[in-house]
Amino acid sequence: MKRIAVIFMIFSLSAFAQEVKVGSGTLKSFKDFPSGIVTPRNVDIWFPEGYSPNEKYPVLYMHDGQMLFDASNTWNKQAWEADDVAGRLMKENKVEKFIIVGIHSIAANRAAEYIPEKPFKTLPAKDQGDIYSQQRNGENIFTMKVASDNYLLFIVRELKPFIDKNFATKSDRANTFIAGSSLGGLISLYAVCEFPEVFGGAACISTHWPGTISSTDNKLTNAFLDYMKAKLPS
Repeated sequence: MKRIAVIFMIFSLSAFAQEVKVGSGTLKSFKDFPSGIVTPRNVDIWFPEGYSPNEKYPVLYMHDGQMLFDASNTWNKQAWEADDVAGRLMKENKVEKFIIVGIHSIAANRAAEYIPEKPFKTLPAKDQGDIYSQQRNGENIFTMKVASDNYLLFIVRELKPFIDKNFATKSDRANTFIAGSSLGGLISLYAVCEFPEVFGGAACISTHWPGTISSTDNKLTNAFLDYMKAKLPS
């Protein structure tokens, strides 16, 4: 709890960065959210229309947070438009109001932080080395060892406690969800397997089962599937 208090004091002394535009609800943006576990990264917190500190809201944690809200700020000028979609569903009374926590990815670390670590480490050293040596457009895909366990610890031990302490959340498992696409789908599945007591469900869109850019070697895919068969909650 002392760490959370220190984090909150740091943010209290600096203004919230309002760099991302949303079409529905409101957003608080934290630049370089401090961590003792992973490299600091930006975090955006989206609040639905009519958000009140006197109510309690479910929370959806989403990976690749820089791709969620404002297409003008993304590398491909496309966005999930999560604010507009969520806002519309709420107005149509199809879902209850909820908060979205967008966790920005760090491009150089994305593969290492999103590939499920425990199944990866079941591969022989040679196969791990082959994956680490892969390149895309002449650049290494991995700039560090697979470290998704630490990435999930950051979310569970540092980010979620901060969110629950400082905002009006329903913090229990039944109201905590996690989502992502591609490699973000893999890390979301891994999250509910590693922390079933924290996350009540995961949305895994266009899940990147190959895990790497190779389409001919399914050893990593099989490792993922074997792990999921043993660990995936009902």
